[in-house]
Amino acid sequence: MDQDTPEVDRTARTIAENVYAAYWRQARGADHPQEEQTVLTRLVEAIRPEIPGGSPGAIIAAANAVLDALEQRSPEIRGPRVSALNRADGTVVVGPPVG
Repeated sequence: MDQDTPEVDRTARTIAENVYAAYWRQARGADHPQEEQTVLTRLVEAIRPEIPGGSPGAIIAAANAVLDALEQRSPEIRGPRVSALNRADGTVVVGPPVG
């Protein structure tokens, strides 16, 4: 990533990418590759405001809200929700797919 990118943006992007990857490893339904950038952008936009001091719970809630919205738009898709976050490296843990 560009060295000029602020740390908060890099952190938000890393977490968003980890959420996206973990979600699709367990999701039921068809992945829509054309939506990947849209979903990643929405995840970054939701997560970024929570980075500079938000709790892991606030970041998790923001990410899960984006996943909820994805499934509302595409009811054939069902996947897990984020249940834990390591802020130090951006890794996430997801639970089993919902619904």
